[in-house]
Parts: sequence; structure tokens; C-alpha cells
Amino acid sequence: MFSREEKKELNSTFFKRFKHHMSKHHSVGGGGGHWEAYKTGVKGIFFRLLTFPEVGLAIDLQFKDDSIRELFHDQFVEFGKLLENSLGEAPEFQPNFILDSGVEVVRISWKLEGAYFYDKKQWPDIMNWYETKLVGLDEFWEMAGDVIKALAR
Repeated sequence: MFSREEKKELNSTFFKRFKHHMSKHHSVGGGGGHWEAYKTGVKGIFFRLLTFPEVGLAIDLQFKDDSIRELFHDQFVEFGKLLENSLGEAPEFQPNFILDSGVEVVRISWKLEGAYFYDKKQWPDIMNWYETKLVGLDEFWEMAGDVIKALAR
């Protein structure tokens, strides 16, 4: 096991390298220059890189109002095939996911099976997987983001 400080240092090192790794890509969906902190333009929708306990990518719909969260969930379900085509695999929908903070969200996610974030030997594979998924998610957001943003207004 790693101490809290060791995990923090590993995270920092990984994401510095990842930022450099992703510098060859430019967002077409408007996410800004930081892939690890993609700006969706919608308060309540977050793209998250998952590191522990599983390596993955998630879209979290974090609206306080249950009915609004359900409305956005339904919209993402409608876009399910587009998400699958953009990211190369079908997403997993978890409509009542509880974050570590205790907040209930809708989580739409993809996981890199068998990966362990804190094994530096796996970092090249993890970076390549994140790259593929984030570029696909950015392409999805370029196609569907305006519809979702309009729903948020």
C-alpha cells in the first residue's frame, strides 16, 4: 500500500506526463487546453479520469435536482449509440451512483480492465487508453454538446 503522500506524488507525476502526452491533440469539442479537467460548459456535467480503485473514464451528471439529473440521464441514453461509436465501446450507465463524498450522481463510464494506476509499468498503456477515450469523448461532445447545452438552458 502507498501512503497518502506517495499517492499524491504518483498522481502528480502521472498527470504531468499525461499533459505532455496529450499536447499533440487539440480539443474540437471546446473542452479547453486541459484534458484532465475538460470543461463541458454545463454546470453539473463533469468528465472525470478515474484512477482508483479502477482505471476508467466517467461522465458524471451531478445535478442536485433528481428530476433534472434524470432528464439528462435520458438524453445521454438517447445518445448511447453515438457515445459507443465515438469511444469504441458501449458505456455503462449507473443511474444512482454514490460518490465518496456521499453525493448521488448518474455515472456513465468506461473501464480499462485489469489496470492498476499505481503501477508505473502500466502507465504507457493507461495513457494510451485515456488518450483514445478522451479524443473520442471530445468528438462526441463536438457532435452532441450543443444539444445537451441547450437542454441545460
